[in-house]
Amino acid sequence: MSTMPQPRAARTGRTAPAVVVALILVLASAGLAACGNTARTSSSAPNSLGGSASSTPSASPQVTSTPSISDEGTAAPAQSASPTLGSTGTPSASAVGAPASAAPSGLTPLTGGGPVPVFNHIATKDRVVFLTIDDGYIKDPEFAAFVAEQGIPLTMFLVSEAASFKPDYFKPLVAVPGASIQNHSVNHADLKKLSTSGQRKQVCGNADAEKSLFGERPYLLRPPYGAYNATTRMVARECGMKAIVLWSASMPSTKLYYASGSTLVPGDIILLHFRKTDGVKNLKKLLGIINEQGLRVGSLTDYLK
Repeated sequence: MSTMPQPRAARTGRTAPAVVVALILVLASAGLAACGNTARTSSSAPNSLGGSASSTPSASPQVTSTPSISDEGTAAPAQSASPTLGSTGTPSASAVGAPASAAPSGLTPLTGGGPVPVFNHIATKDRVVFLTIDDGYIKDPEFAAFVAEQGIPLTMFLVSEAASFKPDYFKPLVAVPGASIQNHSVNHADLKKLSTSGQRKQVCGNADAEKSLFGERPYLLRPPYGAYNATTRMVARECGMKAIVLWSASMPSTKLYYASGSTLVPGDIILLHFRKTDGVKNLKKLLGIINEQGLRVGSLTDYLK
């Protein structure tokens, strides 16, 4: 309290006895002490990232257009600046974040007949992006240990031919809450170049193999090279897939490329690949970029069901 009411003055024309004056001084001191002990109104500190992601997605996903970048993402024009991660190089917890613990509300289940929908972006106001990683031929133990330790929910689009060799490599990765293993064909075939039966062998064959290897059947398909046609969408439905998932940004090595614009936005799906070298280094850099832009990693399967 910045000011205190002053004790009343002695009446004009009369001299107050000393004991009365002393009593007035004691009461004034007590009043000042009480004022100084008044509780302050508490306020929470603002989030340095401009707000955290909600545990429940805010909007249902919508079908979006096919991105104009290749499987390696080399055709996108822009790249990000490299952020400073700190002395240890460990990503901020706000960039990694925990996936939603409860089933998202307001989502339309990916059910029904006809061609499956195609997504390269999730329509949401939640400040999340999604990390997807393809193939699985390269199995770097350092990368797997880092992802498991940090609890990063990767959506792994595995080639079943690659996954069948040392499938135990992927088990700690898929054990992370929000992580999943999805369909990337049997042997990385260009589905557009195949007949209907050829596409069926690739898509259904992968789903059967991954169910056998990991105990769960995938329900999302990423066609190799991002190449698909109307037949692919129908075959995907026949094989139990609920959607085709492409991407809106990619990081083939050390640079992050965007299908449009020059920054990440909520709902972006980022394409990665299992790499022989610098997997941890590049992932740390990407997590730094995500954190720097006020976003965090979410679980794609919390938003596409």
